[in-house]
Amino acid sequence: MQPHDPALPSINPRRLIAEKGEAALAELLEGVGYVIQREILRDLSHALRSTNPLLVEGPRGGGKSALGETLGEACNLPVYYLQGMEGLEISDVLYSWDSEGQTQWVRQAALSGMSLVEARAQQWTREYLILGEALAAYEAAANCADTVPVFMLDEVDKISEKIEDMLLQLFGRGYAHIPRFGEIGVRDRSRWPIVILLSNNIRHDLSAPLRSRCVYTWQDPPTPKEEVRILRVRCPEAPPSLILAVVKMVNGIRGMGGIVDRPGLRESIDLVKALMMQGLTELTGEVISSHLCYLGKRQKDLENLRKGVARLESIIRAKGEADSWMAELDRKEMRDAA
Repeated sequence: MQPHDPALPSINPRRLIAEKGEAALAELLEGVGYVIQREILRDLSHALRSTNPLLVEGPRGGGKSALGETLGEACNLPVYYLQGMEGLEISDVLYSWDSEGQTQWVRQAALSGMSLVEARAQQWTREYLILGEALAAYEAAANCADTVPVFMLDEVDKISEKIEDMLLQLFGRGYAHIPRFGEIGVRDRSRWPIVILLSNNIRHDLSAPLRSRCVYTWQDPPTPKEEVRILRVRCPEAPPSLILAVVKMVNGIRGMGGIVDRPGLRESIDLVKALMMQGLTELTGEVISSHLCYLGKRQKDLENLRKGVARLESIIRAKGEADSWMAELDRKEMRDAA
């Protein structure tokens, strides 16, 4: 769990949407470096209003993981994070019992004169209950009416059907029933955590019952025009000419044959930041060749990129739509500043 800063005010994004609209949420996210796509903003807003989980599917590298993280950062909310993977157990997601602590309690209680039956009955208390990340988010929502937690389950397509089934009651009712203990969670839907499920949609298909509990959206990779704007926000220290060159080059690579793992938004951001750290503001053939490690993620991809450096240089030099987008963005920023 990534805690929020208790010294700063928290913003309830559900209330923000209701009172000021979607544009206010988009502006808040952009303030911490996340430029949200129009369709994703629309569907996120539906999820916030309905209090249903948001299921976001799409190819890797498009900015899915950053959505929940930046929502928590922008609104100063605690973020409960669970990485989807094979082998997740109920203890990781919902709960487990501190069996060693329970055993010690029973022994001490019996030594103090309590009957063994009574001592065993009293071991099933909150003190010995260890919550998994999902149920911990719902307990936090129940205990704090002013701050809405965010629960993010990344790569949900990697979890087993058993784990999916464990989440159905929680996502549908807002609480889970724990044998010998009772309920943990919150029945008031307006106080449910903001749940964001992220999937690359490559491991296995999620079940119909889980999907039915969610607001669904598909996140396409950003268009070149969107990528220009995102890089301007994420890398404000980079000169516009460098951002334009990187966007042209990366999109040229995405259209090349022989590239299996095409670079995504993550690679574009990493490349710009690496260039700025070294004080490089121009993409020459030599600079491109020495930074292909950020763009080629397989041996064959790297070999094909090395052979295509001259082609990438020509793509960068060619005038096209991207140049007009950058000029348009510059004019807008100048108007806003005035």
